[in-house]
Amino acid sequence: MNGTRHDPGPDQLKGLLLVLVIFGHTFWQDVGDSWTKWMIYGFHMPMFLFLSGYMISMARFGTRPWGDLLRHYWKRMLAAWLVVSVLWLALEEPNAFTGVQSFVAVLLLRPAFHLWYVPMLFLSVLLLRLLGRPLNGSARARSALGVAAVAGALLFQTPLKELLPPVVLDNVDARYAGYFVWVLLGVALRNGWLPRIGLWWLAPLVVGGLAARSWVYVSDAAGPWWSVVAFTVLSLGASLCVPALRDALRSRLPIVGEALGVVGKHSLYVYLLHPFVTGALQTPEAGWLRSLVLGAAVTVAVLVASCVVAGLVERLGVRPRQHLRARGRDHLAVTSPAEEPAASGP
Repeated sequence: MNGTRHDPGPDQLKGLLLVLVIFGHTFWQDVGDSWTKWMIYGFHMPMFLFLSGYMISMARFGTRPWGDLLRHYWKRMLAAWLVVSVLWLALEEPNAFTGVQSFVAVLLLRPAFHLWYVPMLFLSVLLLRLLGRPLNGSARARSALGVAAVAGALLFQTPLKELLPPVVLDNVDARYAGYFVWVLLGVALRNGWLPRIGLWWLAPLVVGGLAARSWVYVSDAAGPWWSVVAFTVLSLGASLCVPALRDALRSRLPIVGEALGVVGKHSLYVYLLHPFVTGALQTPEAGWLRSLVLGAAVTVAVLVASCVVAGLVERLGVRPRQHLRARGRDHLAVTSPAEEPAASGP
């Protein structure tokens, strides 16, 4: 058995971010109709994408064989995503099965609800692997990709999207190109392409982003560009805090113990399955206050249930691993999370 110690920091951070994701999905209001939801949606997705990028070591990842890469991601996230996607569409959007074209469109081009994250992350992984050698060896290549990522964010996530042909926006999820910049930012910081910034410098950015985001929510004078600026400032500040948060979360948190790490370890399944539960709360008849209370209770219930199920599954796997170790044939590799792309979503 390889003696590399598992780093619980990324798992616990994913667990914390999942709390925000699950709670955000319990709201019946749209993002712009609830201050709480508006603030959560101002940073949690960029942080998750940044963390996914931050867990990629390009020195190893950029030369990984294509077959090994595809098998790894098929087993680690694509197979589960495909099964849950088909189930979700069968229950929520049965019209998607009327033809091959409509099925592919809803499955891949414009995924339903929360199902966009996995294909978006996998496309990012493919792009980074394709450009692995140039990115590792050339600052010019890294700069060019950075410019392209920023351009994608501007064209697909700001009022500049009006410059794009309607056929593009109508048929392709804007987040595929618009959110890649957050993955790339994580990769850049992880691999030393950009310097790590101290928390003392990031604190004003986060506070300023929170204030700007709140002002945009309550102000009638704030136009769409002010909303973009507030989102960008808050997301940038929060995302750049990820390395420090990961380091701080290497120890167990009081009260919750190992639970947060368990949720983070199985975050892909928690993320894919939780909307089947939270969707039942998305009704305006409950009222906003009751919705908040019920949403918090359901979020806790989902996390507790996730820990219970994960514990049962892992317990079922104890005996075979013990048997292998007893016979000296335990070849299970223990890989540092900092050396592998994050394969689970928010």
